[in-house]
Amino acid sequence: MKNKIMKKFLSILLIFLLVPSISYANKWHIKMKKQEKKDFAHYVLKAQSDNKMVFNLRNIKNSNIYKFFDKFEDRMGVAEKGVEFNLKYSFEGHKQDWSRWGKPGHAQRFQIMEPYKETTKKNKTKWYRVGYFFPEDVKIEKHTISLFDFKKLYGKGEKTHDAALNIINNRFNWVFNSPNYTSHKNETGEEYLYFDTYFVNLDDYFSPLKGKWVNVLVNAKWAEDGFLHLWIDGKLRSSYYGDTLGGASSVRFKFGPYRHHMNQATNAGVQIPDLKIKYSNVGKADNCDDLWSGCSEIISQLNGETQLNGVRMVAFCKTAPQSDGSSCKNLGYPNNPKPF
Repeated sequence: MKNKIMKKFLSILLIFLLVPSISYANKWHIKMKKQEKKDFAHYVLKAQSDNKMVFNLRNIKNSNIYKFFDKFEDRMGVAEKGVEFNLKYSFEGHKQDWSRWGKPGHAQRFQIMEPYKETTKKNKTKWYRVGYFFPEDVKIEKHTISLFDFKKLYGKGEKTHDAALNIINNRFNWVFNSPNYTSHKNETGEEYLYFDTYFVNLDDYFSPLKGKWVNVLVNAKWAEDGFLHLWIDGKLRSSYYGDTLGGASSVRFKFGPYRHHMNQATNAGVQIPDLKIKYSNVGKADNCDDLWSGCSEIISQLNGETQLNGVRMVAFCKTAPQSDGSSCKNLGYPNNPKPF
């Protein structure tokens, strides 16, 4: 039974692998207005992200997409202030998202991101925090939603995606690049780097991942001798050591809902649900203490080697343009405790 579930999950990954989302030749973003910057700074952003973020150029154009709140309390009595994104399928999306690869209804987003001058340069180490509330009753069937992610820049151009926390067909996955890639043209005709990718399938029985405030902490050294660590609610879930740079010159951090491969769902007769997702305490810093209380406990969980906790399985996927297909394999976790 377990093997059947794993095989089904691998087949799902073949369909819902991350695809290139953007490759800007000129304009990268839309600046926030003065009041928007003040509101995001007050309600959401922390540390180095405070007053330093902009809107993604491909965001949904709808004035009702987000609103700020002073207090939202979850079932455990935890209350936060933040921003709520109201994502509706009827809002559609930017034409290069919505009709990507010539398939209407493919993707839509509303993301807050770093402008080029605020991206993290190669060989630098940073801490990132994202707090989110994803409703318990919303199902992500036959498509994917990214809660936050990173982009690799080569000069001023984005040429590949990297680490992301995604919900793929109702399963939470921590996704990040291996050092291996191939170069192809993307849907805009520009060069894009297709990295082979690790998918760490998170066990929500180990720690709830929706229906409550969830706080994610990431520590990344963007370098050939780099590392990428993920904590959720203070518990180390994934620790990777290796090349996290992939030849890039800098790395961009983004958060906000981005859902894609929706046409896979609608073609199967699955309705794309309205989604209200909340964010709080989002930021980047040089030191853990600028984002988190109790960092000594956080850092003490690291041991300099690969670690996985609260994980169902790990897959390794060779990615390529949609026309070329992809392939995934199970890396044998937990029988293989160090799959990368």
